[in-house]
Amino acid sequence: MDNKLFAILFCALLGVVTVECIVGGQTALPNLAYEVVSIQSPTHICGGVLVKNAWVLTTASCVNDKTVGNLKVLVGSHRLLTNMERVTVTEKKMHPSYDTTTGINNVALLKLEKDVTSNRVNTVALNDAAITTGVTTVFYGWGSLTYGSSAKSNVLQSLYQKTLSVADCAEKVPGLPTGFICAQIQHGQAACAKDEGGPLINYIDGKLLGIYDHGTQCSGDAPDVFVDVFYFNAWITGNAV
Repeated sequence: MDNKLFAILFCALLGVVTVECIVGGQTALPNLAYEVVSIQSPTHICGGVLVKNAWVLTTASCVNDKTVGNLKVLVGSHRLLTNMERVTVTEKKMHPSYDTTTGINNVALLKLEKDVTSNRVNTVALNDAAITTGVTTVFYGWGSLTYGSSAKSNVLQSLYQKTLSVADCAEKVPGLPTGFICAQIQHGQAACAKDEGGPLINYIDGKLLGIYDHGTQCSGDAPDVFVDVFYFNAWITGNAV
């Protein structure tokens, strides 16, 4: 079956109407994904997700070289080009064992100067169970639409994938450290540059399964790799206070 036709049929089964091909994804509907945020310095550098009204979860690698004074967060908008307020970051909490060489423990929290509450903003529940193979997910990001491009998508994109268990993930990504999970759909559909930190959401129950870490040339030939929220659940919960 033609890849484009497969994508359209797959998305139709999931109730996705518009197919405008993250790489090979589709434009997210503006009344969805209220938990997704853009981390900016001064423009978009990566994605993040609201885990509490004043706390954003992202990757440590996204903000490792940034000072708190240089970070702002855009919430409640599916477009980057908007006049909506950027919220100031007042605190950055990196995982104490984050390793810039190996990439392990790649998780960080950003505290906002105020709670963000409106009908365009929502927080996400954290996954509380080990990942199994075959869970339908939706990933969100403003990253590049083509490999090698430095351009960002102005409009939030979504990508539907299937999870792999930790064991299945390890088979496809040899040497992957503990604390990561995988998701994949097919060739030509994958997360890409500037998607880092974006959320992988369980399509059925809406819980946060992971945040994007890295992939393979935005190709979809190998699984996209995400920080495992279940593995870091206690750290996130204990520090987002």
